[in-house]
Amino acid sequence: MAEIIEQDIIDSSVEVGSGCEWTGRGTEPQWNNPKSTKAYDHIARHHGPKLKPNELMGRAASTKDDQGQWLDSEDWIIAEQLIPKYRGQYIIDFQRFIGRVYHPNGTITENVSRAFIQRNIDGTLNCGYPILNGVILRKLNRRSSDE
Repeated sequence: MAEIIEQDIIDSSVEVGSGCEWTGRGTEPQWNNPKSTKAYDHIARHHGPKLKPNELMGRAASTKDDQGQWLDSEDWIIAEQLIPKYRGQYIIDFQRFIGRVYHPNGTITENVSRAFIQRNIDGTLNCGYPILNGVILRKLNRRSSDE
């Protein structure tokens, strides 16, 4: 069973996300659909399982930051459901392999079990990607706004 390893809740005054009253713009996202651009666009476009290795290697080299790739798009739905229904940043350990991490030096770490997730003010996921064990939110905070 997946568990939250670390969290930084930015606003606990309003519950947002799947199962909560939609307060964002337009129609509510399709939370159970991994292709929902409203809920998961950045994740699918920049960290999804359909990306080719050279795309992630190039991004890691140009940003000089690790780039995580999900193996299964259903896992970001599980992440959205698991994290608290508050705007914030979270690290989840799925306790099973969920992805890989591409490093700026061209190496790849396979079979990672943890992910970073950032929830927006409306409950949608601003970003989410697999990370290495040992990564902490404090190290990610410098990058998450760039995602």
